[in-house]
Amino acid sequence: MKSKTIFHLFVVIIALASCSQTEDTAVKELNDSVMTLHDELMPKTEQIIQLKTSLDSLSKGPDSVHVKKLIQSLDKADSEMMNWMHQFSIDSLSTMDFKAKLSYLHEQLNKLKTIETLTDSTLHAANQYKK
Repeated sequence: MKSKTIFHLFVVIIALASCSQTEDTAVKELNDSVMTLHDELMPKTEQIIQLKTSLDSLSKGPDSVHVKKLIQSLDKADSEMMNWMHQFSIDSLSTMDFKAKLSYLHEQLNKLKTIETLTDSTLHAANQYKK
């Protein structure tokens, strides 16, 4: 009887350890997706700054209204990324349970995807204007 109890306890411990590893893997994969997208967006932020500088010299020309709108769009994309970076807190994950971690990381990934769309469309418009 004692060996059956020990065996069942062993099975439960293995199952719990397996669940914990699965949860850790899910959180790691989602966090990796967030960080990969962040890393893809950062060089685009530098492109935004360069484009704003080059467009700034055209902001007093014949297309000044259009150029100023492009600069405002570039500013918005840049500030959205900066705002995201300031509010993102990877350290807070250690204090969250599994569901909260997943929810937080999904929310952050969705925010970054929105920023990516804004950044890409803004960069495209500014680059098209410069051609």
